[in-house]
Amino acid sequence: MPLTVADIMNPKLLYIREGDRLSLARKQILSFGVTAVPVLDDEHKPVGVVSLRDLFETEDSIRIGAPAYTVRSDMPIDEGARELARHPVHHLVVVDKDGIAVGMVSAVDFLRAMTDVPVTHPAAFERY
Repeated sequence: MPLTVADIMNPKLLYIREGDRLSLARKQILSFGVTAVPVLDDEHKPVGVVSLRDLFETEDSIRIGAPAYTVRSDMPIDEGARELARHPVHHLVVVDKDGIAVGMVSAVDFLRAMTDVPVTHPAAFERY
């Protein structure tokens, strides 16, 4: 059975809410060793992504960084990798069939899975 995005994503989803200050994203990014966190609305649907780069380019405002590019959790990994390649980012927000955010997946996750290297996520998530 082929691997799906759900098999390689990080299901422990760090995020900030729409309207939160960027300092909250900064704390999560630095504490967990990730490069981006999604911005979710009240229904837990992605509306944007704040990356480490955004934090260096802006003051502590409520500006949302990049658009939230998404991939379905049930998509095969080769299709998910192609979806990521279509966008100018290194990660996608993983959503379920209803568009609810359920995880994040990175270019490195796809690369590891497609080369039979175990997919791992930052150790800080083990305490999360």
